[in-house]
Order: sequence, then C-alpha cells, then structure tokens
Amino acid sequence: MVKLLHENGELNDDCLPCQTRFLMMINDISIDQQLFKNYATSYSKRKMITPWRYSPNRLIISSFPCQPIVSSDIWYLYRINIKTEKGKLGFVVPSKLDGVMNLPNFCLYTGNNEMQTVDIVYVKTIDYRNYRNQLEHFAKYLFENVFNGIVNSLHSIIEFNIEHSSFKLLPCLLKSESDVNEIDCERMLSICNRLNKSVEHQSPLSMSELYVAWHLPHKPLYTIMPDTAPSKRTSDLWAHKMKSEAIKTYADYFEKKLPNISIRRDALMATMKAVSYPRINYLNEVSTGKKENKNSTNDYILSQLVYYPIELLHYAPVNQADMKLFYKLPSILVRLTQLHWIEQLRRLFASELQIYSTRRPLLPLTLLTYNSATINNELTNDQPSPDIFFQAITRRSCSEQMDNENFEVLGDSFLKLMVSMSLYYRYPLASPGLLTAKKIKQISNENLYRLAVQKQLKIYLNVKKIVFRGKDANWLPPGYKINETELTTGQQYSHQNAKRKAFSDMIEAFIGAFLISTNYMTTIKFMDWLGLDVMPNNAQDSLVEPPSILRSNIATNNNIQINEIMKTFFVDRVFAEIETKIQYVFKNKAYLIAAFTHPSNYANRITDCYERLEFLGDALLDFLVTRHVFVNYNQNVTPGKVTDIRQDLSNNGRLAYILVACDLHKKILHNSTDLFSQISSYAGDEDLFPKDQSTDEYLSKDLDQWADSTAPKALADVFEALVGAIFLDAGNCLETVWRVVEPLLRKYIDQSIIHPNLNPIRSFSEHGGKLIKESIDKGGDTQMAVCIVQMPNGSLFEGRGVNKKLAKANACRQAMKQQQHNENIFQQTG
Repeated sequence: MVKLLHENGELNDDCLPCQTRFLMMINDISIDQQLFKNYATSYSKRKMITPWRYSPNRLIISSFPCQPIVSSDIWYLYRINIKTEKGKLGFVVPSKLDGVMNLPNFCLYTGNNEMQTVDIVYVKTIDYRNYRNQLEHFAKYLFENVFNGIVNSLHSIIEFNIEHSSFKLLPCLLKSESDVNEIDCERMLSICNRLNKSVEHQSPLSMSELYVAWHLPHKPLYTIMPDTAPSKRTSDLWAHKMKSEAIKTYADYFEKKLPNISIRRDALMATMKAVSYPRINYLNEVSTGKKENKNSTNDYILSQLVYYPIELLHYAPVNQADMKLFYKLPSILVRLTQLHWIEQLRRLFASELQIYSTRRPLLPLTLLTYNSATINNELTNDQPSPDIFFQAITRRSCSEQMDNENFEVLGDSFLKLMVSMSLYYRYPLASPGLLTAKKIKQISNENLYRLAVQKQLKIYLNVKKIVFRGKDANWLPPGYKINETELTTGQQYSHQNAKRKAFSDMIEAFIGAFLISTNYMTTIKFMDWLGLDVMPNNAQDSLVEPPSILRSNIATNNNIQINEIMKTFFVDRVFAEIETKIQYVFKNKAYLIAAFTHPSNYANRITDCYERLEFLGDALLDFLVTRHVFVNYNQNVTPGKVTDIRQDLSNNGRLAYILVACDLHKKILHNSTDLFSQISSYAGDEDLFPKDQSTDEYLSKDLDQWADSTAPKALADVFEALVGAIFLDAGNCLETVWRVVEPLLRKYIDQSIIHPNLNPIRSFSEHGGKLIKESIDKGGDTQMAVCIVQMPNGSLFEGRGVNKKLAKANACRQAMKQQQHNENIFQQTG
C-alpha cells in the first residue's frame, strides 16, 4: 500500500503526505470569478421574461457610429469610392469616424465574381439643418422604394426615425463633375420625384431606363427593346387565349382588365422585356453552380417579349445605371460598420497593450522566454491587421469568405502551452494532477467567456449571416428603428444569438491572430491583459526563476557532488545512447535523467520523475504540431482535420510506437513488475516491430499499422517528458525542440494529413457502428477503461485506454482497420 501511495504521488520519498498538493487550493478562485460563476449559473436556470435584455447567450447588435453622439447640427460627410464607378455615393454621420484613414479597402463581388475595390474618404463637415429634409427624404425613398423587400411600408416592423435609430447614417449623392465635395441635392430630389411618375409618350422611352407596369402587384422591372424588335399596336388582334367575346384587340383586353383606363386605339405599344432585380448581397462570391440551377420558368419569363400600352407604364424608382450602383450600398454599409468596429477593437488593444503598427512574420521558431520589460508597458511595433481581426471575430455561420476556426485552433494550442509553462514555473512542488486541474480551469470555455465579458469584447463577435430582405431579414437599414409595438418580433434586427462557446472561441481566435501577426511576447502580453495565467509572477510581481529539476529533498546541496553523482548515474545507465539516437546532447544531464524516470523508480534519488516534464511536454508537442500543420498545410487542411490530428496524437499508441521504434523504451527507469510486463509484451510484438527492421522502416509504416490500445501509457509519457526536457535544457528554444522531434514525427504528420479515418469514432459512427459496453478494469497497477463496440455485421471489437474516451477511440480504430481491410479485399476480388 505504501509503495502504491508513493507511486501515485500521495507520499513523498520520506513516506510522508505530500503537503504541497494542497497549496494550490488556497485562493484558487477569486471572488470576482466566483460571483460571475454564481450569476451566470443562476441566470441560465431562470426563464427569460424580457428576451431583448442582456442574457449570457444573447448579443445586442452595437450602434453605429460607436462614439458617444453629442446633439449637434454639425455632421460629417464621407465619399464612397468604388473602382470603375465615378464617386457619386456618399453618406453623412453625426460624429466623425475616428480612424477612418486606417480602414482598409474592401472588395465587392460583382457579376462573374469580378472584384470592385471600395474605400471610404472623409470629405468635410456640413450643417445638418441645411440638408436634413433632402437627406431623410432620399434615405426613405431608397429603402422603401428602390430596394425591393428591405422595408415593407404596409406591414413593416421597422420605421424610419433617424433620431432614435441605432444606425445613425444617411446616404447621399455627391456631385460628379464640378464641386465634387458637395451633396447633389438636385439629383437626389429628381430621383425621389420618379415615384409613380407616368410615361406620357412613346418618344421618351429609353433603353437606359427601367419601367414598371403600375397595375401589376409585384412591380416587375422592364426595359425597352431596340427598334429592331417586333412591334405591336393596341389595335392588333389579341394574340392569347380569349377570355371574353368582347376582347378582340390588345386595347380591348387592357380596358377590360382596367375599366377606368382609356387606351388609345392604333397606338404603338412599348416592346419590353422583363429584367431581374439586382442581387443585393455583394459581400461574397456567387457560386457558379447556382446559375445552372436557375428556375426554368423564371428564365422563360425573362426571355419573352411583352407589350404594354403607354398608359400602363410608370418609370421605375431609378434607372438602370442607378439601380446597379445603389444596390451595392447595403453591402458597403455592412462592411463599413464591421470595419469601423474592428478599428475600435484595434485601438482598444493598441491602447491597452501599447502596440500600434503592423508586421506579419509567420510563426518563427524562436526562444519562448519571458521578458518582463515587454510586459511592463514597453511600446512594440506589432499588431494584427484589420483583415486578421475581422477573421478572428467572424464565425462560420456568417457565410463570409473566411472564419475564425483556423485562428481558434492555433490559439487554443498556444493558450494551453503558455498556461502550462506558467504553472510549471510558478508551482515547482505541485503534482501534475494539480497542475492539470489548474490548467483546465484557466483554459475552460467558462473562464474564457468570463474574460470576454469582463473585457467587454462580446460586442465584437460576428455571428449571424446578413439577410437584407424576406421573412428572415435581420439587417436594420440606416436611419430606421424597430417599432415600439414590435420589439419582441423585431429582435432579429437588434440581437444575435450565440452560445457561450462562441465567445470563448473568439478569445482563442484573438490569441491565434496575435500569434501569426506579431510575436510570442506580444501574444503573451495580450493574454496577460485578458487575465489569463500566462506570466509566472511571484508575490512581488516579479518573474520567478525556472524551477530546478532536482529533488527538493536531495541529500546534498554541493553542486560538485551533485554533478558527480549525475555523471556516474548517466554513464552507468548508458544514457548517452539516447543523445545519440535523438541527435541532441543535453547541457544539463538531469533533464534527460528525469525524463526517463518513472514514479516507481527508487534508484534515482537526484531528480524528480518525468510527470511534471510530461505535463509541459504534452502542451509543447501539441503546439508544435499544430503550428507545423498551420504553416505548411494551411491551404489544404481544414480546422477539423487539425483537431483530428491533435486528438489522434494524444492517443498513447502513437507516441509509444515512436519511442519503441527508436529503441528508447529500454532506458526507462522503473521498479514496476506490471509496467515491465506491459512494455515487454508491447515491444515484443513482432507484428508491430519485426526484428529485422530499422527505425526508419518502423516509422514508414502505414498509420493503421501503428500501435494500438495495448501500448502502455508510460511510453507516451516518457516521449512527452523528453520533449519538455529538451525545451528546458535548450533555454526554451522551440527551434531546437522541433529539430529533434520533427524527424520522428514527419512520417506520422505526412500520413495523418491524408488519412481518412484519423477520427475513428466519427468514422465508426458513419459506418453504422454502435456502442455495446463500457467498463473499468481495476487489475494491475493502474485501472483501465474498457470499451466494446459492434459493427453492423455483428463483429465485436474491444478497446482499452486510461479513460473512456481513449478506450472508445481504440475500439473504434480497430473496427475501422478491419472495415478498411474488408473493403480492400472486396476491391481486389471485384
């Protein structure tokens, strides 16, 4: 029993309880964290009575402009420059858009997915009183008459009210020839006067114009056909099926349909063709496949000539050129508001972190050391660019050209590494179990969500896809507000629904954004500002020294004696063979000795066992592999695939296989008969490790032939501890670690990128498999989880692991190996 307690870390080397285990439990959760947790828990259990108010899963859409608006008649005029278009569009806002010069150009995707560059330029201030009526009239005209379906004036849940609108912006037109910086009120008025304007004669009909037949309820658009098109007169015989004996001519038909209208006989009718309204979303490329699947009825209607008497025609709200230009305005305003808020985010980080300009290295492998000077408000030259920030705040649900999933995966791995490093430094006597518990609290979604709330970052998350019109419309036009009687039904205009994990993902994406755009120290500084435990400071707020790998109760403090003992121990165990194998010579041999010392070993009285190094090495390996895939395969690998690789690498079998393939398992120092039996059985399996093959041949095997659930966990632990040992011995140099481990992982990574069943549980489920039984095997030194699964053909497979998740993964992996084998046989015989 004493031996078991010692091996589990409950007793120290003097067989006394490890008091240090309880040190981390004091003040583990701060008062504000506990209050936040209590509030969030109670709120989530309470029924939402007023759903438009704040709730943890509901995000209020922010106002624009975001600066406090002081009541004033001074407004600010901006011009919208669109490539290939003359600078006709503009807008006014009640407060100056700070940092507009820093807003990047953005693109609209027009016909054939051609890109048009847009930039916003400040012009001057104006006296709003002189333009108010024209501006408000023009805005209402655009959104209630020109843009089909954005505002339904009869049954709309939104109404124009610039004073109480959360989107205080009014579009305008600018003069294009002389006085280019002046609002073109005359042209704006002429456009507004087109509403319900009748066509008086045949002569003014123009191919540049658009027309509507006023008697049709849905007001389709028509354009006039050239003179070469077949023409008809009102006196011509009605060419369609007769509905009445009285209908002989076109004039008869229209007078029957519209009794109050008198149609001139023998007058030339307008020869027209229907045209579609322009698409209103120019933010994304249009899938070319959509054109092939167009409704055939609609294609037929658009291809047919139609004839209308002049008396039935009105001018459309705008002509063809203006229709093409104006329909880009909603997309421009969406991107403008998004980029303006990103600029506020950039300024927030710049102010808090003292970072201002931009630079774009690509995750260099450098020293990962703490620099207190950088943390203490020293200016740096690094900051993510606006496009990187935009990607970091954008969820896949937005259907944008990019989303934050890649950044989230990268940020998650770096977060785990930096929290692990900080805890390793700060608590030199704490057991790995307590370090892991502390890390889990720091990196949990709950904690990251709390930080997003406390730092007021929730408002920046971009969750929902913009829908401009229809029953699912959620874009509030500028100058409009939700009707007081429609506050509940109008929430799609004022709120976004998001799970808490979306906010924690955004925090991780921010970390990833800083990581690829700046450097490690600036990223750590950002994480420290968030409130994450990534800086190992002591009570005096100074960085702690790296912890010693030597035992705290070592028999002597004489460095000469310690070095002699280590040298003797190192030579006796022939540990130099390990250095030869991995091609790295340790400066401090204690790190190597500790990495290969199992907790059961009692011969090594100098160093700690490998557990704490394993805790650090696990996070290091995760980040280095994620970084490698991100840098080298970013264009070809999805975030889901990177996650699969990370999860697969955490399986004991992968790293255990590498350790045995390198013949390093023989160097593990332990005094456990069970472990000896497990390692001997596993390493002696000639199906896995034929005696006539080299290390390179072992590592070149197909992934499905690599180690399975029979691999002892200690083998993988030692590999991870070795990674941690190299890192600390090399002065926290990531490049050195990667230079050592990359050759060992190269074959695995190359194969895992293209492996179809890297996530065996998902593949097993897709093939119709089901879970039969889960249990715990308590025999041996450590208990193991056991999982039994069944394929549709009745075959049963058993998997084992240190927890239920790994056991299930191993069982599913065996099932999928057999499934792949059966499929290969079928293909060969077929």
